Amino acid sequence: MTRLADTIDLGPKDEALRLWGAAVEAQRAATDDLVKLFEFLDLGLHAAEILAIHLLQPAKDKFPATIAVQLNMPDPEVDPHRDGIHVPKVLQFTDVIDLLSGEELECVSPGMHRGWEDRRFSCRRSRAVAQEAIGVTLSAEEQDQLLLLSAYRNRVFRCPPPVRVEPGKVQAAFKSLERLMKELLSAAG
Repeated sequence: MTRLADTIDLGPKDEALRLWGAAVEAQRAATDDLVKLFEFLDLGLHAAEILAIHLLQPAKDKFPATIAVQLNMPDPEVDPHRDGIHVPKVLQFTDVIDLLSGEELECVSPGMHRGWEDRRFSCRRSRAVAQEAIGVTLSAEEQDQLLLLSAYRNRVFRCPPPVRVEPGKVQAAFKSLERLMKELLSAAG
């Protein structure tokens, strides 16, 4: 059995690939195991978050300041007070969905678009920047499926039960996440 090194530096692309591999493996076992269903849900969405944030870094200065701030990366060292008390403000999966959604689709993360600009204008402009940087545009169906996954993740991991889980819907929505990750990985090279 191999021991972990004393210090491990996790880079965004390598970490996203590691998490995505674990998510796909968990998804295969999810038909019989609720824990595996939740595991692929959380790991897969986090892999997409990490990769999208990484791919948006070169375009950070083209976004409104409210979004650019969320693309700032904290120092790699973990600080118990800074990181334990306050989660660094970074883009969440819903924000990624919003930025990659087609221009005509509803803004699903309106809190991200604040400041002096009209929210609809800010949303359209930010989507254009993100989609130019990454080369991915989500359809209405993909947006709906990814929002469903985000909703289940929020209810399962961020809220206490009760929650009614429909595994078939989660499994079906995984196809949109697979497509998104395929596109993000292609953009990452």
